[in-house]
Amino acid sequence: MSKNEIKIDFTKPANVDFLQNLLVCPLCQARLNFYPDAIACTSCAQKFPQVQKNCIDLLPHHLVENEWNQWGERQQEMEQWYSDLIAIPLHAEWCFANDYTPYAPLLATLSGLVLDIGGGNGVVRHFLPKDVQYILLEPSLEWLGTEWTLIAKRYPCMETKPLFVRGIGEYLPFPEQSFDAVLSFWSMNHAHQPEQVFHEVYRVLRAGGRFLVILEDMEPLWRDFVARSYINLGVTHWARTFVQKLSCLGRQKWPLQSDHVRIRESEIQQWIAGNFQIVRRSWIGQYLTFELQKI
Repeated sequence: MSKNEIKIDFTKPANVDFLQNLLVCPLCQARLNFYPDAIACTSCAQKFPQVQKNCIDLLPHHLVENEWNQWGERQQEMEQWYSDLIAIPLHAEWCFANDYTPYAPLLATLSGLVLDIGGGNGVVRHFLPKDVQYILLEPSLEWLGTEWTLIAKRYPCMETKPLFVRGIGEYLPFPEQSFDAVLSFWSMNHAHQPEQVFHEVYRVLRAGGRFLVILEDMEPLWRDFVARSYINLGVTHWARTFVQKLSCLGRQKWPLQSDHVRIRESEIQQWIAGNFQIVRRSWIGQYLTFELQKI
């Protein structure tokens, strides 16, 4: 069977051919064949049915459906939260502004080819330089709904769909050393195997590439309570988390949102050892933020 170009109906498509040429099998990193209704790996013969016209689907369904049932439930809970959020567009606009604006100076320094893991609707494009080549990897198709155009007046980038690849961070469908930067905004806590995501990001980053990781539900270190970035979060937050930290001395676990997986900073240190150096560690908007650089 000859290789045919799959017809992808991206709104105002940009570099779709480039994206197809970049992609590889998420399971074995071999070359892909594109057919009208499916994508097939040339090595492991894994097939990925294509049922949507506005994205490329490389989600390993046999893994997430058979082995990651709890992951699926957590995904549904997350999807419902964002569905409720966009039901009030002004609230959604405020939420994205509140969460992303503190990162605007850092995002403005990115260049080249940028991968956004679990980037949702791709609103982070609003804060990236115009010449950045942006690819969004996301397992949920709910983000492709037209309701997100309701915030396009505040975020003009929402008028067009990003280059959307359906997939997961544990199995990135990209070759080694493909990206100049990788983003993970609040998505690592939704991963099934966050350690594997770190390893995959290392694989697809170019030498010196940057990995920006923003995490939720992270327990502060004792030294954070005297750090400027943590003190600047406010007296109320400082006092509340200090009491929670004291409670953990009695073996009470740090609070965890129901659709999140627990990630400890000591684990991150192990996962990045020998692969990344920490350029920056700080608390921004109550989120623990790491800017890492591939060694």
